[in-house]
Amino acid sequence: MSKKILLMDTLSTIHVGNGALLENTIKLSQEAFGKCEFDIITMDKETNSLKFDEKNLYDPMFGKFWFGLGKLGKIVWALKNTLFMSLHVLNENTFKINSKKLTFTNEQKRAIEAIEKNDICISCGGEIIGDTFYQALAFWIFTYWLAIKKGKKFILFPQSVGPLKKWWTRKLVYYALKNAHLFVGRDKPSYETLLSLGFDKDKVMFVPDVAIQQEVGNAEIHSYFNDKTKKIIGITISNPPHSEMGQKVDLVQEVGSQIEKLDSNAYKILIMPSNYKLREISADYALCLKLKERLADKFEVAILENRPYFPDEYTSLLAKLEFFISTRMHVAILATTAFTPTIAINTQHKIMGYMKNINMEYFCVEYENLNTIYDLSQELVNTRGQIVENLKAANAKLKKEHEIFVSKLKEIVK
Repeated sequence: MSKKILLMDTLSTIHVGNGALLENTIKLSQEAFGKCEFDIITMDKETNSLKFDEKNLYDPMFGKFWFGLGKLGKIVWALKNTLFMSLHVLNENTFKINSKKLTFTNEQKRAIEAIEKNDICISCGGEIIGDTFYQALAFWIFTYWLAIKKGKKFILFPQSVGPLKKWWTRKLVYYALKNAHLFVGRDKPSYETLLSLGFDKDKVMFVPDVAIQQEVGNAEIHSYFNDKTKKIIGITISNPPHSEMGQKVDLVQEVGSQIEKLDSNAYKILIMPSNYKLREISADYALCLKLKERLADKFEVAILENRPYFPDEYTSLLAKLEFFISTRMHVAILATTAFTPTIAINTQHKIMGYMKNINMEYFCVEYENLNTIYDLSQELVNTRGQIVENLKAANAKLKKEHEIFVSKLKEIVK
């Protein structure tokens, strides 16, 4: 009999990294549980319906959250949903009335139905549990708590946990999730944060990000250019959550000035935004366009189309690069999984965590050292063969950790 699994927080495949989390969570779940049926809660049903059956896609319990609402609308939204959560906390601890009777929206009703119909509930959102996005934390945590209270096996798949320095976020996470079946941090700081919260240490694991399992698709990278002969350097820059690193930085200026030192007779540039919006220009894409404009005076520069890229296509492009420069963690993971030498800019602590996992922290650049990017790129080029071999060995080692993880998952459902 197939296992019924709910992926509770897959956010949007319109972000390449979230797509990689979704697809490879499914892959590892199938390895662990055998035949599975998946329901998916997603912020982006439209894009995910291109790859998954629409009848298995659900909106989040709290819809699109408060995004797009004015100041008054946000206040009303917060009050209404706080009342909704309070009712369910009271109900689950006392009367046990049918939960669907205590809903205010169709999204809440359908999300509860999805929880009730599945056996295993999985969080694979990537970085929901932390202070960086604390405004949404209570709402996501409530959905996990509700699944646990309804007797579902709840598993926190490999993700970044923390920073959790606020006393109330630490208490909230502990009390909501203390009865979960497994907690997994995808880097050592996340693992240590989970232990520090007081969870049963036998339920806490370190397991690398699931995106290292990503399969490579088939895409023609030279179709983006007129000149088919030069080697290609890939770059993505983004608008990171500046609050986590404590400062802002002009990535167009800092990264652009380093790339301009490269030989335009040897290289062409592919700018690779990894976060998109449907029928709009995302902030990341707009920033990448500015970098393209800056570099176009010296290089042949192309930019990916303003459309969703599924992880297999994006990874295929990464695999054909001479090297890659990234401010986004998941596309750096996809690049190194495809054995492409990568310089990662540490815009969030999770990026350094991953680069340490593969023994490539030397090529993870802090803001104060952005002026070293050119020199690091030359080291990548000059030792490329050895770096590729190192990446192959590092990825093989990380995948051994996934074998241990799959064995643990099998124990949970015995």
